[in-house]
Amino acid sequence: MTPWPEAPSGTRWLLRLPNWVGDAVMVLPALRALLGPGQTFLGVAHPRSLPLYEATGWFERVLPAHGARAPLELAEAVRSWRADRAVSFTRPVSGAMLLLLSRAALRLGRGAALRRSLLTDRLPPEDRGIPLHQSQLALAAAAGGNTTAALDFTLEPGAESRETASRLLAASGAATDAPRVALAPGAAYGPAKRWPVERYRELAARLQARGCVVLGVGGPGDRELTRGLGADVDLAGRTTLPEMIAVLAGCRAVVSNDSGAMHLARAAGTPVVAVFGSSSPDWTAPTTGEGEVIRRTLSCSPCFQRECPLEGGEHLRCLREITVDEVECAVVGRMSGGEA
Repeated sequence: MTPWPEAPSGTRWLLRLPNWVGDAVMVLPALRALLGPGQTFLGVAHPRSLPLYEATGWFERVLPAHGARAPLELAEAVRSWRADRAVSFTRPVSGAMLLLLSRAALRLGRGAALRRSLLTDRLPPEDRGIPLHQSQLALAAAAGGNTTAALDFTLEPGAESRETASRLLAASGAATDAPRVALAPGAAYGPAKRWPVERYRELAARLQARGCVVLGVGGPGDRELTRGLGADVDLAGRTTLPEMIAVLAGCRAVVSNDSGAMHLARAAGTPVVAVFGSSSPDWTAPTTGEGEVIRRTLSCSPCFQRECPLEGGEHLRCLREITVDEVECAVVGRMSGGEA
């Protein structure tokens, strides 16, 4: 397609934003590319990710969308916005349907023939061999955005979130002068992304022996996992997303599966050691400057399955073969600003 011209001042945008927390962080460079004088934005996203988009301060309003009927339920709201340009950064056809219902003159997304009648312009489906943030930047460029700036995944959580994070840590009694390391053993996608929790527990003990304060972090669904870490402070389910970014910003390193927590560490600007199982680092991994990936390249990976379909000695082999030694070494290296 021919890229849209640069948007003039006063352009009103409708953006169907990614639903998952990690994808919400990875789309930030693309959103920055659309920012400009006189641009105003209405965002639509799953409720779980709304706090991140609201924290950017870029949107006049962000609407929650959940379920197959969301486009119809939001039709009146998006029509009343009177968008000039609309872009869908999501994969489901419901995103393109929402754009059509907005009656925006220019409507851009990705997909196959089904979307042809819903969009005025389309890019091919995403390639999982290419980093997702690059695919999102390609959409922004096609929409007339300026994609020449350096990649920036950081997000300022705000003074209130920083104060809440400080209060939570102070109330825990954790030493303020000891280096903090956050461990995030969860992954909402499924167990095929989760390094065994007993490995996280051993890693926590080793880091504590080195004088570190270990934080357990995650969402409400991760409480059972973090409860078994032996962490000095368990904050799983006790913070909003911006507050979690503020917590991670005060850490020397973060250890995470390929999950929302991994990307929140990127938003915080904190080095991350990412353990990959069923998914592909080519698609979602942090950049070299942000952290490093630990994985096993097996004939069955990446399978992108929520649960490992193999049995016996092959079951979750991609995760079980990753040792505590190598993760600890990577963490120590990141904390020292170099290699361990």
